[in-house]
Amino acid sequence: MEIDIETIDRTGGYNPYQLTWGEEIAFPSTRKLTEYGNRVYNRYPARSIFLVPRAILSQHKNKRFNVLDPFMGSGTTAVETILSGNMPVGVEMDPFARLIANVSSTIFNEKDFASLNNVFEEILRSWSTFAPAYTPKLAGIERWFKENDLKKLLSLKNCIKTLTPSKYLSFMMVAYADCIKPVSLMERQSLKPYISRKHPKETKGVIDSFVYSYKAHLDAIKQMTEVATPANIKWIGDDATNFRTESPYIDLAITSPPYINALDYTRCVKIEGAMCDCIDNEIAADMRNVQVGHENRKNEDINNTVYKTFKPWYDKILPKDKGRANTCMAYFNDIYKNLICVYQALRLNGEYHIIIGDNIIKKVEVPTHKIIASLAESVGYKWFGIYKYQIKDHRTSIPRDNVKNKIQYEYVLMLKK
Repeated sequence: MEIDIETIDRTGGYNPYQLTWGEEIAFPSTRKLTEYGNRVYNRYPARSIFLVPRAILSQHKNKRFNVLDPFMGSGTTAVETILSGNMPVGVEMDPFARLIANVSSTIFNEKDFASLNNVFEEILRSWSTFAPAYTPKLAGIERWFKENDLKKLLSLKNCIKTLTPSKYLSFMMVAYADCIKPVSLMERQSLKPYISRKHPKETKGVIDSFVYSYKAHLDAIKQMTEVATPANIKWIGDDATNFRTESPYIDLAITSPPYINALDYTRCVKIEGAMCDCIDNEIAADMRNVQVGHENRKNEDINNTVYKTFKPWYDKILPKDKGRANTCMAYFNDIYKNLICVYQALRLNGEYHIIIGDNIIKKVEVPTHKIIASLAESVGYKWFGIYKYQIKDHRTSIPRDNVKNKIQYEYVLMLKK
């Protein structure tokens, strides 16, 4: 099924409940999909495509739903939930991601926009008179900037935090965060912080970069404001493997969990997070210990159902790399715990839609979507649908043996309580 970008509207361009089992749909290039929340800090790593939650939500219009994303990230599901007139509920461990998600789902009015512009103009007039804020407590942060640029960035932050009213501070800090990478020595095309010695980067000016970022984010929020009704994200936890609700009240859950040992999200945005006072050395270390898919999870106790389910692939990976085999086992153990948490939060007949790609680990093909579906059925879910789409734009810079080892497809599992 081919979806043309010109025909995409509020329905996402397709009806997931009418697709045949395993059907492939073809999305347009994600680089062309730049509306609403995808425009707020759009370099956040591994952001999911917004058309999936949009298509699911467009088919549920009978009542106001509570929609959970237990791996909220930067808020793609929350934005689509608000656009559809429903209530977003989230779980997310990264305080910087939570900041972005909150701003992505912000709705301002015309008076707010006027006030924001007044603050912005005052910042431009005054920033150079402010002393630099304290350098973030993140080891080696100075190496990512030219010395004078770091001082300017810290003076700008001090000015922003001093002059901006609390109502607008989160928005202004996300605009500030988005200007940091262009100013830094980090390569723009690499998700992970990286400085090229072979091709030194030409950095942008601090204020030029901030002005560009502010205007881009203001346009994104204005676009959101034109079509959405205000609804704040209800945060119910920071650990997707261990959260509880007092009683089942979630109607839909939609998420895109991390891949197996694929991307260190903490590392990807640690510089920006630290510059916004969201992350420091201690917080970054703590997050790695709870990040689903991270190698630090490989020594946790494994549920017997998970062990039996993943054992055929575990036995193939183990002789090649014991650490990686244990990391994969721990990954599915964490996903299993997440499936239980979401199941307990869902109302009867509530649905859980999971967007996930398969993996190649040490040349062993791991059918991640099938393993997760099997674990879900053991929890009590009914697996009632599945479809897939090809990933057209690989934004990650994860080392692979060759291009064939890149994740080619993402699957959408449709589960029901």
